[in-house]
Amino acid sequence: MSFILRRISTTKTGKQIIRDAPLPGDTITLGREGSNTIHVADLAVNPHHATISSADGRHVRVAASEGLGFDINGRSVDTADIDSAAGAELRFGGHRLTIAREGDDIILLVERIDELSQSSKDVDEAKAFSLAGVMPGKRIGAWVFGLLMLAAFLIGPIWAWYSYKNVNERPDGYHADSAWLSGPLSSAHASLKNDCQSCHVEPFVAVTDKACVNCHTGEHKAMSMAHANAPAAMLLAARHPPGVGEKILAGFAKTFNKPQGRCVDCHTEHEGAGPMPATPQKFCADCHDGMSARLKSAGHPTLLGDAGDFGTSHPEFRPLVRSAPGAKLVRTTLAKGTVDYNGLKFPHDMHLQATGGVARMAASFRGRYDFGQKLECENCHRPDADGVRIKPVEMERDCAMCHSLAFETVGGVTRTLRHGEPDQVVADLTAYYRSTPPARPLQLGGMQRRRPGQYAEGQVYNIYFREVAVRPSRAQDAVRAVFSKGGACYDCHTIFAPQAGTGWRVAAVDQTSRFLQKGWFDHDAHKETDCADCHTAAPGSKAATDLLVPGVRQCRDCHVGEGGARLVKVETATESPCAMCHEYHSDGGKPWMPPTQRKKNVSAITDRPPRGAYTVSLITGGERRGLYDVTWRAPALRPADRGG
Repeated sequence: MSFILRRISTTKTGKQIIRDAPLPGDTITLGREGSNTIHVADLAVNPHHATISSADGRHVRVAASEGLGFDINGRSVDTADIDSAAGAELRFGGHRLTIAREGDDIILLVERIDELSQSSKDVDEAKAFSLAGVMPGKRIGAWVFGLLMLAAFLIGPIWAWYSYKNVNERPDGYHADSAWLSGPLSSAHASLKNDCQSCHVEPFVAVTDKACVNCHTGEHKAMSMAHANAPAAMLLAARHPPGVGEKILAGFAKTFNKPQGRCVDCHTEHEGAGPMPATPQKFCADCHDGMSARLKSAGHPTLLGDAGDFGTSHPEFRPLVRSAPGAKLVRTTLAKGTVDYNGLKFPHDMHLQATGGVARMAASFRGRYDFGQKLECENCHRPDADGVRIKPVEMERDCAMCHSLAFETVGGVTRTLRHGEPDQVVADLTAYYRSTPPARPLQLGGMQRRRPGQYAEGQVYNIYFREVAVRPSRAQDAVRAVFSKGGACYDCHTIFAPQAGTGWRVAAVDQTSRFLQKGWFDHDAHKETDCADCHTAAPGSKAATDLLVPGVRQCRDCHVGEGGARLVKVETATESPCAMCHEYHSDGGKPWMPPTQRKKNVSAITDRPPRGAYTVSLITGGERRGLYDVTWRAPALRPADRGG
């Protein structure tokens, strides 16, 4: 014998679904608590309402266990003995329990016949266990909530804005319009924390460029320079065709009076404390990727190349060069054979050789200058104060230790020719030969008696005084030798011989300080890299006219696109967005970075070295000629002040 629990469910179409589940044991429990064998979810039923048992497998005894009885055949009782063959109907709250017999099994059929009840009252169970019975209705609550939101986030902020409209800086404390803030200001604008009106001039009007330009006066002008003062129609034609989503967003922006092309389109604020994030590459690529074709079709042809990503889509560099001696700087490609006339004659290959005369001379100077076994690039090409660019090569600083211009020694001090002043060189040599006699032979010294015949032609006396007589005319020979092949000036400079009304002239030296005007390169950031790794053509260059600027291929050995895209295998990849090398607002300086990350240009202040510390000064001349960029802590004293 066993109990079988039968449940009947009725579908929406009226079809009944019967499910039977055997119940183990001879005794089962019925109640509202979930641990009962028969669970009845009705508040009119106690948690443990009754027990149902059968001792002989035929007769069933039902007993209430918590004082609340049940109905059987219309009567309320606490205990009932039922013959399963005859059957009976029992009622527990809104549920009916029918006891019947099928074969050897006792069937317990549970059906819900009334709505759920709470004790003796007919109450909805959801309402009995919620605040719905004591709270206002949903409609009233929705209206109240809407009015609160309207007051907190519209009326209150507008009132706060108008209250402080004419106040330069608000007092500390909570202000209602702070609820509109989407985030804290960046460190660049942190000082405007309590001065919202400096940017948000009018309520419900997007921040205009005028509000930005009121403070950033120079950037707006430089922005136009970056685009060569291109007309607005050309700038709009350069932009890529908008997609469906962009058209929808543009429609919303137009509806709410948010014009396109504003400063805040790229420089978004309220993104969090700290430095303002750099503009993503996509803002540049939206125009510059495929731009040339769009401009051409719109009637605005351009020479600019398309650029979408440095690692995969970037045009070759176009440096500034002088295509002829004395010509103006023009931008050109890095094609093979491109030359740059700077007025010098200089073979890099000879100076960078590991062996030979230059290397031996460099090795001999190791104790006096910072030379190794041979010359290195940095021995002549020195970075400027902040390490960004390379200073132009100077004769006195970079060349004089090997290429001396000395022509006389007086009392241990070496006299040199004036570099860069050809007229002064001619004057110094002329004065030297006119004012100084040739070396007097020892045989003519003192009061030694001379034997007859020593005055004869071809003897010492005759030769010496003949040289004295012709020495002033030797000056022209010396000047000619200095400016001719093999002379001190000819080997490094282009010389123009005297013509009618002119003297000796030297071609002007124009060393380009910045070849790439539209991009930024920091040598200090690459100080761990050998110069020849980028300037690959330098070790084999035989002429100063060779253009040794690296191309895109050399840069891509290390630099990849913003997302890591690349065309070649890169061992140590540096992700390089557009903003790393290019500045949108101005092409004259380094791309913007927070002040805390900028390098400081600090002047070198030191004690004056002793006179003999730098012997090269005996060749190049004193610092009063402006050859050195040094600030001395101890000022120089005049001879009278030194007591000399």
